[in-house]
Amino acid sequence: MILAFTILSLVLIGCGTLLWFMIGHERYTHRDSKRPLQLTGPASAAGSDALRAEPCRTVRVYFIKPSRYDEEGYVQFFRYGVQPNNTLTVLKALNDTLNQQRGAERNVVLETVIWDELCDGVVTPETIVAIKEKAIEDGVELLVGLAGVQSNQYARGRDLALQFVAKQIPTMMGGFHVSGYPQSREFLNSCGITTIVGEAETIWAELIEDFLRGELKLNYAVVDGIRAKTGQDDIIVPVITDAQLPTIDDRYLSRFFTTTMTTLDTSRGCPFTCSYCSVKNVMGRTMRSREPGAVVNWVRDAARHHGIESLFLVDDDFFRSPRWEEILTGLIEVRKEFPRFSFMMQVDVDASCFANLEPGETETAKHRRSRRFTELAARAGCYQAFVGIESLNPDNLNHATKYQNTEDRQHRMSLEDAKRRVLHKYRRVVENWHRVGVSVHAGYMLGFPFDGPDCGRVAAQMLRKIGFDMVSFFIMTPLPGTEDQVRYAKEGQIIDWDFNNLDSQHVTLRHEKMDTYTWYQAYRDAFTGFYSLGRLLSMILSVASGRGLSAEARRALWRQWSYYFFSYRQGRHPMVGGVWQIRRRDVRRSVITDEEARRQYLGGLRFDAILRGEGNDQFAAAPA
Repeated sequence: MILAFTILSLVLIGCGTLLWFMIGHERYTHRDSKRPLQLTGPASAAGSDALRAEPCRTVRVYFIKPSRYDEEGYVQFFRYGVQPNNTLTVLKALNDTLNQQRGAERNVVLETVIWDELCDGVVTPETIVAIKEKAIEDGVELLVGLAGVQSNQYARGRDLALQFVAKQIPTMMGGFHVSGYPQSREFLNSCGITTIVGEAETIWAELIEDFLRGELKLNYAVVDGIRAKTGQDDIIVPVITDAQLPTIDDRYLSRFFTTTMTTLDTSRGCPFTCSYCSVKNVMGRTMRSREPGAVVNWVRDAARHHGIESLFLVDDDFFRSPRWEEILTGLIEVRKEFPRFSFMMQVDVDASCFANLEPGETETAKHRRSRRFTELAARAGCYQAFVGIESLNPDNLNHATKYQNTEDRQHRMSLEDAKRRVLHKYRRVVENWHRVGVSVHAGYMLGFPFDGPDCGRVAAQMLRKIGFDMVSFFIMTPLPGTEDQVRYAKEGQIIDWDFNNLDSQHVTLRHEKMDTYTWYQAYRDAFTGFYSLGRLLSMILSVASGRGLSAEARRALWRQWSYYFFSYRQGRHPMVGGVWQIRRRDVRRSVITDEEARRQYLGGLRFDAILRGEGNDQFAAAPA
């Protein structure tokens, strides 16, 4: 036994010795025990760029969508939002693309934080301090962008931007308001805030490079693209064929009432000349489309990997997209794989008006195009079409240069004939959409020059009679950057210059036929007349039956009707609100005008600069 054990031990020792020599004894030990173990490259390699360790430069970019102040000056914040903001997700996609294309090359990483004040929470002064302290703790740089700022969000966005600047944090602002209103850009630039005019796709890489060099400019505008007409001067707009599609942020979607719904823009621009609209002046009248294949693949990926079942196509007029047929055909294929997929979209009246052939009409290209569009849209999963009809009065439509609704650009018809044509056209719009199972959501404005005290009551009555399923009512508003705003300002008709009130439910104009109280009453008559308690109960109990609508269209109407009924009665416009308001009483509006905001948030900063003897032009325009 002992002999066998001894033989086995000798064999194992021999095998181990042989293996030690085969592998190489210097892998685990050294002949010279006095030489320390070397864990780095040799000294000769110290000067090699390939082996030199470099810290990664990290820039934490906050894209913040500001909310607005309510009637009492508190920031509007809701437990649940209603519709994700497309601008935030597109901007995050731009950062993700830069990281993929240039991150390793430049050794720079862009961290992205998207923050929608409407549903993510109010950005308080303490929040701003915490953002800066966290960046210092993590050793990262900060860049803040107030994104997609509409005119009614400008006051809140301005106040936030000035507070970030006061903490020496580089800050930017973009969106329709600063793109269309030079006076606000001039003020923001004078406070050291960078402004971005137009769409960001061809600007963003240059802006980031300037920031990394410490040479961030005060203003950026699109210079690479195509020339497009507007309602005023021509502008340059980017080609978006291969532009980055939105990033789907699952954390962001969790902040909304419907977590399986998101937004997507497949085209940009609007070919029409409506005088109240700023879209044509910021995005141009030349329609531009994304690559249909990329759009369809994005939708399929969203459904497969993120559980997306519903989309809102935020194109201003999807029917005018040059690639709508390819996109709808692709979505039909997506729906075969994901039968629950559906979407809503914005279109003009011609999208469905000519889908049928009436007695006495001869079929034309516009009939075939309209019929093809409605049929494909229904098959692709469209459950609702938002149509801007704006008024039942052809005089109002002509005044707003919305000729596509009247077909009377030369004003040759009598008023009665023109009215009859307009009402008949709207009926065809509704009937043709209902024929393919799609509900119709109308946009309607109150307060055009030819409206009177009973305009709200008459509108509610006629819209119900025509058969519209939903209506969003808006008080006529002179949005900055529009022809209406320029005209009314020149005529002295604007009585309220507080941009916070440009939310389509405040009277900001003088009207020849209505005083402010009468105008508000007409607005109330419109939404109480259309969204009556009796109609709500009927809608709920019948689940919107009896109209030939698809199951998804009926379910959506049930949800939307309930939301609109309560939102209007709580004094909030449904399109700028949410579900379950939470009021933060520690943040309240304290200033109205730009100069008051400058004194409030930057006055102390300027005083400190004077004490240090610094002649900083950044605060030269601020009163002491």
